[in-house]
Amino acid sequence: MALSAFTAHSAFASDYVLDSSLSSISFATIKKQFVVEPASINTLSGQLKENGQFQISVDLKGISTGVPIRDNRLNEIFFDSMTYPTVSITGSVDAGLLSGEAKQVALPVKVTMHGQTQSVTFPVVVMPAGDHIMVSSYAPVVIGGSDFGIPAGNLNALSTTVGDISISDHVPVTLTLMFHK
Repeated sequence: MALSAFTAHSAFASDYVLDSSLSSISFATIKKQFVVEPASINTLSGQLKENGQFQISVDLKGISTGVPIRDNRLNEIFFDSMTYPTVSITGSVDAGLLSGEAKQVALPVKVTMHGQTQSVTFPVVVMPAGDHIMVSSYAPVVIGGSDFGIPAGNLNALSTTVGDISISDHVPVTLTLMFHK
């Protein structure tokens, strides 16, 4: 019995846990074709297994644009976070990248948002350092809400709240993820 408890603990201890205080997903909304408004989400949780499989959960209520009313409108109107409160990111990285030198890789992931799953490839640097692994974008990925089934009506309703100005459905997205044992 004690041996099985030790084995289970050892197996769990070899996995990495996402450090939400050092991790974020960032994006920028674009309105009037030229006005860029940065945003980030720091309410992340997840794990990276020793075999390279990972899963990350993003709580959309953690959107921060620096303007509370904009945060609320993005949550309630665009993302409909009462119905779809989280975004899920899953995938697998070559386990060989979890040790050794930092490397740039194209990381294919499955993103589930608004009830739909799409494949997205993030260009990232994987940097192992002792009991920590950092995964960070070296270039943004452009993602469209409509690609995930977010209705155009949500974007139109959001636009109405700010004087019917045009708002792009597509945003550049970057990520910084810090995992620790």
